[in-house]
Amino acid sequence: MKSHLYKIIHTTCHTDWGGLEKRVLNESLWMADKGHQVIIIAPENTPLLQRAKGHGLNLYPMSFKRLSALSDYSRLIRIFNQEKPHIVNTHGNTDSKIALPAAKKALVPCRILSRHISTPVSNTWYNRLLYKKLSHYTFTTADYTRRHLQDVFNLSAQQVFSIPSGIVEPAALSPKDEERKNLAAKLNLDPCARFIGFAGRVSQDKGVDTLLQGFQKAARHIPHHLVIAGTGEASFLGRMSELARDLNIENRVHFIGFQENVWPFYRSLDCKILPSVFEGIPQVLIEAMYALCPVIGSRTGGIADIITHDETGLLFNVGQSCQLCEMIIKTIDHPEATNERAQNAEQKMKRCHTIETMGQKIIRIYQSHFNNT
Repeated sequence: MKSHLYKIIHTTCHTDWGGLEKRVLNESLWMADKGHQVIIIAPENTPLLQRAKGHGLNLYPMSFKRLSALSDYSRLIRIFNQEKPHIVNTHGNTDSKIALPAAKKALVPCRILSRHISTPVSNTWYNRLLYKKLSHYTFTTADYTRRHLQDVFNLSAQQVFSIPSGIVEPAALSPKDEERKNLAAKLNLDPCARFIGFAGRVSQDKGVDTLLQGFQKAARHIPHHLVIAGTGEASFLGRMSELARDLNIENRVHFIGFQENVWPFYRSLDCKILPSVFEGIPQVLIEAMYALCPVIGSRTGGIADIITHDETGLLFNVGQSCQLCEMIIKTIDHPEATNERAQNAEQKMKRCHTIETMGQKIIRIYQSHFNNT
């Protein structure tokens, strides 16, 4: 193919606004800025489609529900035949099962299945069909997931790639002390208050219960408040609020909901914690590290790929609140070592995890594919 400009279609069945959706939008905008044509197909009135409006991207609403699978399949074939994309990249379980067969039927020349989470994939006949026949490539966000898929499906290094999400760098970062005082004022606390925090979906798989238990153990040794930024199901949020009361830490735990601009939040913290049960390489962790915020993560999936223990952050075993407590105290009580880890992490993020780095890696894969077909 002579031209290196591509028409790319992304599909997703997801309706939230998290790392996956941010990845789709940021990648799409980066590609469009480089001159490529980008189309997003997602459920109607979702944050992804709402935020994509006004950026010059083509948008198609699609329900991606079980009851509409056949009609979605037929409509996708029509869209693919009409748009004639060079690349279709699917990002969710349901849309992959519909869009990849439709893309193959429409003879789309490059088909990609993106897997954003690190949960195990079973070696079923249908998964073999998805990963080995219907898609040319699998993109993962973590080496852990890439290695798992290679082992399960006997995929070659030319079939599955680890491409961590790249962050869109902020124009500037505000002073840490200023943002700490701003957060204290927002929470009606003493201006000298200190904070550790969590950002992301507030759910069981993110280990929020372990976070509260670890903080409760550390709270008697440190003066900090725990601030939890993000949304989740009302029933789970209620259970976590109840757990904080049961642990007698409700006065030092603050649920502040979704934060549109996370950079001031990261700058206000003395430590950001991600205690997930399973995870790809989370964008919230990359962002915090870029913002020179010290990090602690659970030793699982892509978190262990991005945090090198005692070098760019600290790790603890999944679900081990006592270990988390130790890592929190170690972070707070040894500021020189903590600052050194944060600086190492920032340098690594700037070197390896920007949107430019991610986009260029993807373009090289596209070019290699079309040069060899």
